[in-house]
Amino acid sequence: MVSVIPNALVSDDFKPLPRPEPGSLPFAQHPLPAHPLGPNDTITIVVVSRLFYNKGTDLLTAAIPRVLENHPNTRFIIAGSGPKAIDLQQMIEQNVLQDKVEMLGSVRHENVRDIMVRGHIYLHPSLTEAFGTVIVEAASCGLYVVCTAVGGIPEVLPSHMTVFAKPEENDLVAATGRAIAALRANKIRTEKFHEQVKTMYSWTNVAKRTERVYRGISGDISEDEFYGSDIGNASHWGATRVRNFALIDRLKRYYGCGVWAGKLFCLCVVIDYLIFIFCEWWWPKDQIDIAHDWPRKPPPPDDEDE
Repeated sequence: MVSVIPNALVSDDFKPLPRPEPGSLPFAQHPLPAHPLGPNDTITIVVVSRLFYNKGTDLLTAAIPRVLENHPNTRFIIAGSGPKAIDLQQMIEQNVLQDKVEMLGSVRHENVRDIMVRGHIYLHPSLTEAFGTVIVEAASCGLYVVCTAVGGIPEVLPSHMTVFAKPEENDLVAATGRAIAALRANKIRTEKFHEQVKTMYSWTNVAKRTERVYRGISGDISEDEFYGSDIGNASHWGATRVRNFALIDRLKRYYGCGVWAGKLFCLCVVIDYLIFIFCEWWWPKDQIDIAHDWPRKPPPPDDEDE
């Protein structure tokens, strides 16, 4: 059994803009995203990424002119820097898209939210990705996510928040078109994304799950509890139920961690065990002073006992 502990984010740092009342905002160069969208409203697609090959910048460069041709009331905001930035700039000049594509260059992470909330769709054309924290940040800001189905990305967000595409130009253009059509038809309730992401990716949950893993591999909880119990049901985790694993049992557990990794882990464990035996011979533990427990304040008596 494999249990993956995901990354998380501070959701309060990626809040969407409050939905303004119609007609309450003065004209601005970059007005707040309109909800609901009309058939002629401009849809803004945001890209925040390092502009490298593995991040799908070549796909992005090829897809942008086609998306803008198919959907004239659309514009792009691209934040990030890298060696592929020159390709994007050349594409913009060749297709005369200066009024449709805005390149911001490198941005600090604390400014990412301010860029994301200017858009409706977040486009993530990466060719390889383990998790993709940026798409979680985008969804938390209330953006509909279009991303390539590579690596661990399909497992990051629920299906109603994302449109998946193959890492191919035609499929990426088609997926972006489907996202634009869904937003124009008002089929996507992006205003609910923030609260949903907030419950899915919190550091409190990550800390609890990480602690549970350490307690499981150290034997503080049984295998049934480790592999079968729910993280929220932590009241029955007995700190006194310490179970020692024999060396052969530990080696079996490590050996199953992978074809090469398992053998490497077993080798490290054997070396560590030999070092432990040498240290025990050189400096026996019965000759080491044991640190006394820090005195603790006794708990107050229950009201019933009084």
